Amino acid sequence: MRIAALVVLLGAMEALASSAIAMDIPALTAASSEVIRARVATSRAEWSGDHRRIVTRVTIDVLETWKGQAPEQITVLQPGGELDGLVQDVSGVAQLKPGEEVVLFLARAGPDHRVVGLAQGVYRVSGGPAPRALPASVQDLELVSPPGRTVGPRVPVALSQLRTQVKEAR
Repeated sequence: MRIAALVVLLGAMEALASSAIAMDIPALTAASSEVIRARVATSRAEWSGDHRRIVTRVTIDVLETWKGQAPEQITVLQPGGELDGLVQDVSGVAQLKPGEEVVLFLARAGPDHRVVGLAQGVYRVSGGPAPRALPASVQDLELVSPPGRTVGPRVPVALSQLRTQVKEAR
């Protein structure tokens, strides 16, 4: 009986993976109300209004706006998080850690924002004299090609080149 329950549980865990349509920079830009270069200020997990899910509110300090009109600070609502000794991990969501610099492709969700395309909409910025934009890992995300199109691999790119691609796609 225990083995059968374990087999059912393991099968259910496989079904919990997230899927999304693969998006390149033009598609991410088109689906975004704002594209920003920013620094993560704070991150705080809380219960959803119905107390069934954990969500994480991430406060973002905007450094540059590449598309749309962004205030100096934005709140991004991410599914999952850790609260009251419980962890709710959502496959395909890129964690945003205080202090890190990122480029985010965002869509408005009421008073807050959400990241477009799950982890696809997050690029981490490396420091140095020639900063690079490193795509967040999509390892736990099953990407499905859009009908009739093939989306190329996600690769690191010079930050200035990513900015140009976004501005050309607006």
